[in-house]
Amino acid sequence: MLNTNHLLIIYLCATLSVACTSGKPANGTEDTLPDKERSMLYIENDRIKLGVDLSLGGAVTYLSDKANGGKNMINSYDWGRQIQMSYYSGPWPYIGPNGERPAPEWEGLGWNPIQSGDAGGNRSKIVAYEKRGNNAIFVSSIPMQWPHKSGVPGECRFECLYTLTGNVITMEATLVNQREDKKQYRACPQEMPAVYTNGPWYKLVTYLGDNPFADEPVTVIVDKNNKRGWPWVNFYTPENWAALLDDNGYGIGVFQPEVVRFNGGFHPNDSFKGHGGEKDGQTGHIAPIGKEILDHNIRLTYKTTFILGTLDDIRSFVRTNHTRPDNPVWDFSQSRNHWYYQGEISDNGFPVKEGLEVQFGKGGSLVGPETFWKASNAASLEIEGSFLTTSGTLDITVELQPVGKSDFTDWLNWSEGEFSMEDEKREKAGLYPEKQPIVKQQQIIADGVNRSYRIGLNDISDYLESMKGIKIAFSEKGNATIRSIRLTR
Repeated sequence: MLNTNHLLIIYLCATLSVACTSGKPANGTEDTLPDKERSMLYIENDRIKLGVDLSLGGAVTYLSDKANGGKNMINSYDWGRQIQMSYYSGPWPYIGPNGERPAPEWEGLGWNPIQSGDAGGNRSKIVAYEKRGNNAIFVSSIPMQWPHKSGVPGECRFECLYTLTGNVITMEATLVNQREDKKQYRACPQEMPAVYTNGPWYKLVTYLGDNPFADEPVTVIVDKNNKRGWPWVNFYTPENWAALLDDNGYGIGVFQPEVVRFNGGFHPNDSFKGHGGEKDGQTGHIAPIGKEILDHNIRLTYKTTFILGTLDDIRSFVRTNHTRPDNPVWDFSQSRNHWYYQGEISDNGFPVKEGLEVQFGKGGSLVGPETFWKASNAASLEIEGSFLTTSGTLDITVELQPVGKSDFTDWLNWSEGEFSMEDEKREKAGLYPEKQPIVKQQQIIADGVNRSYRIGLNDISDYLESMKGIKIAFSEKGNATIRSIRLTR
């Protein structure tokens, strides 16, 4: 069987170099509880109906659109599917509070609570739930550690508010950590959330380009008879959405305004595309992927929107509701704002108050979330904060990552069978080359006084086109309180 966590492990292993297991579907846990005993809670209007299963931590197991025949779109072949919350952090492996070890095939996932239940069939526990009128459901649950088969709770709480308006569902998901282990582990890719559809919704569509919200053509990544979909692929989309559509052009769009990196696909192969129900193995998949540090006591919330309808419906909603400014601004007065660290560097943990209080060694780096901006709109990078080193100065290296042709296509998440990541890279190297980072060095004062540092970018010869990333590295040991980073005209 196939499950959410098994699929993301390959992505995690590739990006974080954790211990990997086989990339083949594992034997998940089928939900054999009779339908009459299932504890479903629904909201609906004259078009859309959404249902959450209170026996599975409040995960979404039902979603239908009367404009497209009213059939359930959500796959529940095993407990790793549905629409549900899941999170990833260290250590690897995660040992339970009473010495419980994870199943060997899941050790590489580390700390991994999910909303429905664990790999051994132990269900998550609902703490509270409330139906708010006819258009909202709130659920709070104690999730289970997926890699364990003995019922190990997640040392955290999941809170989820689903709100229905017209043909749109908003999912507001909150992780409340209550871990005894206070170590700050490295940032991990997080699904925001994972979405699994039934077989009729197989066609994976998004915008791949560097001119977002200008009505440029979309790209069909997975289609009938194109041999794409499994293994999952990942892609960069500056319009922050992806959709799974059926033969009639109707389906579900997933809009995550804080994320430009998505996973998606269809399992298992071309012959299954276009048919199948909620208990069949074939499934379409979308997951917005953001990278986050999960502190032992963090409270972390994201909002993701699901739009039901045609491609025009989906894209029109996103165009109207996207909120990313032309020049990104990251304020650290209350959170990391999706920034994370590489090398010898850490901060004081959650809660973040009035800035990132970091301690760094030589080569330690701040890494910003993938995003999008035009170089022509952003002449400078501004950093506000106080820095302190023994020398009183600090050399910083600013690394800017341009959008390249490699961002105009999708890439395999792992190799399996006839599908090889390395072969694909070689085949696409000429058509979709990756651009090299642009680098600028700057010396700043490091005497512990708060200042705004303005770093000019227009004098960099290759700083000309669309950009997607920032990394800031430090030349020596020191500490800092960083209040904001922004791009300005």
